[in-house]
Amino acid sequence: MMTKRAVLIFLVLVAALAAVTINSAAGVAARKNIELTLKETRIEELSGSGLTLSFHVRMENNSSRNYLLVSYQLQVMINEKEYFRLPVSLDRPVELPADSQVVVSFPVRVSYQYLEPYLSGTGQQATCRLAGDLSFQDERKKTEKVALNFRADFPVFKLPEVRFLPLRVRDLTLGGADFDFRFVLGNPNGYDLLIQKISLELWLGDRVIYRGQLAGDKTLTAGESKTYSLPLILDFFEQGRELRNSLEKEHPSFTLKLNIEADSAWGWLVFPLEATAATAREFSR
Repeated sequence: MMTKRAVLIFLVLVAALAAVTINSAAGVAARKNIELTLKETRIEELSGSGLTLSFHVRMENNSSRNYLLVSYQLQVMINEKEYFRLPVSLDRPVELPADSQVVVSFPVRVSYQYLEPYLSGTGQQATCRLAGDLSFQDERKKTEKVALNFRADFPVFKLPEVRFLPLRVRDLTLGGADFDFRFVLGNPNGYDLLIQKISLELWLGDRVIYRGQLAGDKTLTAGESKTYSLPLILDFFEQGRELRNSLEKEHPSFTLKLNIEADSAWGWLVFPLEATAATAREFSR
């Protein structure tokens, strides 16, 4: 017959064993064969018509089995409203060997022209939720489904506005021209564009008259407009009479092509701009 002390020790041992068993079970449940984590999101292919929001997902195989990602079903939601569904069967499955990690990208193309019904508030940004499940197969063709649910914010980006100012002409003769081509660049967005580089190409009529990079301070704060000036000298004897004829028009036509690289609250942005317009002339001697 057990004494009270023996009974007490026995109960303590049983409780400790139960706690170990529960903790072990919880540890097994917490560590699944395959786990998904969001490594990062990237904004790519940004333009005035939309962008691509890429979800870079880390797939971690915690087991001793080799898996293949064979298919997935995704639901894309913008501000918690369904944007589209997408079932995909992979012709070339993604290998996920035992005890390894693989990063895969799930790009979501967002077109601004279809976004209006999903926007709220100021309409300057929105949230994209990527949900669904991934189907994996092991060597025995046994299928396991793993749920995916990640979200990220993205901007409703408006391209900077380009406006030409009258040419500031210092000299215009039969032999050449000396003038400043001026334009205004405006940031209509609610966040700063810390522009690091502007590569430009300027056309007069159907001829390129300048290629290069814009110098000086190029940062545009939210809602700011800034004027830029490009001093130019043309030699009509060398570059052709057609340029003189184009520039002598009362309103010569220019095409400005820009490629802009900027940092912002949304990360690094790269986008092109193009504007064509007839300009007035202002003579200053």
